[in-house]
Amino acid sequence: MNSEIARAGILIGAFLLVGGVPLLFVVEPGTGEHAITLFTVLFGVVFLVALGIVVRLSQR
Repeated sequence: MNSEIARAGILIGAFLLVGGVPLLFVVEPGTGEHAITLFTVLFGVVFLVALGIVVRLSQR
């Protein structure tokens, strides 16, 4: 995998996490905003884990 693509993916995933995790403590649970923020954080985590797996497999 091209290192620039991997770096861009890591930056996108980190942006989702940095923006979403603090909002989880601010928004009221049980609202639509909380659900969307939770989905964003979970998507960021899954994206970073999948990207990490792809990068590790492409190094071999």
